[in-house]
Amino acid sequence: MERQFLLEEKRLDNRYYYFSKMDILDFENSTYSVNLRKLTRKSRLGFGYRDIKDITIQDILIMNKHKELIKIYFGLGKINFIDDILEELGISEDMRIPKPGKIVDYDERDKVVAKALKVVKERKKEEVAAFRKMAQEMREQQKSDDSQK
Repeated sequence: MERQFLLEEKRLDNRYYYFSKMDILDFENSTYSVNLRKLTRKSRLGFGYRDIKDITIQDILIMNKHKELIKIYFGLGKINFIDDILEELGISEDMRIPKPGKIVDYDERDKVVAKALKVVKERKKEEVAAFRKMAQEMREQQKSDDSQK
């Protein structure tokens, strides 16, 4: 990792991890070289993008860092995800771009990222509503079981 991007060095599990303040735009214009990759849930990014370099895609999704992965998909020409992950990121079939390829215009990219994030947030709201409904039904079931005893 180039020293200009170094923010801090941490030692975890007898290994040194470098957390950088490098943004996707910096990465795009840097000297890093990445082969065309199609990432799965078990894949790791493997390049110096913030603090998510050594974390699996599944863990990044669990951490609710969908925006980072969406920006990577639309901003880096040689990074792709399996269809399942693209759907979870709110990137429908009509929003997908051919790879290798990226959206060069920053304004257009920001609009597409915002659109995908809106889909993700709506999905999260639906999930929360479903969990609340399920919890309410479980409480009602518990009350009816307790009253029968």
